[in-house]
Amino acid sequence: MIYLFGFIFLFLVICCFIIVLNYYKLNDIKISIDTCSNSIDEVLNTKLELVEGLLKKIDNDKIKKDFVYDNDASLYEREDALFNVSFEINKYIKEAKNKKLKEEIKDLNNLEENLDGLKDFYNTNVLNYNEIFLKKVFNKVFRLLKFENYKSFKIRKLEEYEIFKN
Repeated sequence: MIYLFGFIFLFLVICCFIIVLNYYKLNDIKISIDTCSNSIDEVLNTKLELVEGLLKKIDNDKIKKDFVYDNDASLYEREDALFNVSFEINKYIKEAKNKKLKEEIKDLNNLEENLDGLKDFYNTNVLNYNEIFLKKVFNKVFRLLKFENYKSFKIRKLEEYEIFKN
């Protein structure tokens, strides 16, 4: 009988130890995700300023009319809206061959590359986080500890958007 209680106690200690280790790992990854989210938000704000400046300088009412940006939208929706308008601006400038805006377009494309790097880092961390968080054994415990599932950014194939290629 004493062996049974000893085994149960040892089993509970090991389970608690595993939960605590995973808790700290999740917490560290969550901090990385939050930091990366803040960096993405800063890049999106810079990109928004650049896009708004470019929209004032181009003569394409369709692009201006189609651009809808909501500051209260999620990070994913804002990134998607800015990507789409950047793609359309790049396409318009390339077709129009306007030399004056070339430097601003380079800055926009550089921001897009920086944003892609941040999104890759974010998605990698989200994948690691969700892998730990979604384990059936610990999922309910982590939900009780106020952890939530994270969403990742869309992965775009740049071949479909050849405008961004140099």
